[in-house]
Amino acid sequence: MEDDLAATSSELAPATPQRARGQLVLQQLKSFYEEFSVDKLDLLDSLYTADVEFRDPVHTLHGGLALKHYLRKMAGNLRDYRIRYIDEVQSSNAAYLSWEMDYSHPQLKGGQLISLRGISHLKFTDKVYFHEDCYDLGALVYEHVPVLGLATRKLKQRLAR
Repeated sequence: MEDDLAATSSELAPATPQRARGQLVLQQLKSFYEEFSVDKLDLLDSLYTADVEFRDPVHTLHGGLALKHYLRKMAGNLRDYRIRYIDEVQSSNAAYLSWEMDYSHPQLKGGQLISLRGISHLKFTDKVYFHEDCYDLGALVYEHVPVLGLATRKLKQRLAR
């Protein structure tokens, strides 16, 4: 029974041409982020529509150019980046991917490695037109800035009581 629950919806649903296209879109997107670097940003046009909407806890971006600019800036600051996909649930035109990202940033936590878990919600046809990343912004940034980090950790401890 537990094995049945662990299966993703893509394993349970019948294969259709639309589902197969969706699986290809997801695989290409996951490969892009697994090999993420400034050198790979030209691939964005083949993965995202020109009018893509991208959201995360910090930004709401509209359009491929805005997304490319954001990712170029992010890639320039990341060190020791790695992403692991943990699970996925897919329908014919949408998916949820859970992931864990390890990275270091020269201005956070003294450049030490930070791990962050999150979920991406994707909507697509032949390309992704909606991408929303959900993660704990405190775990990404606030907890790793000297004074703000201490305050954030104390606040979380008080709320957990």
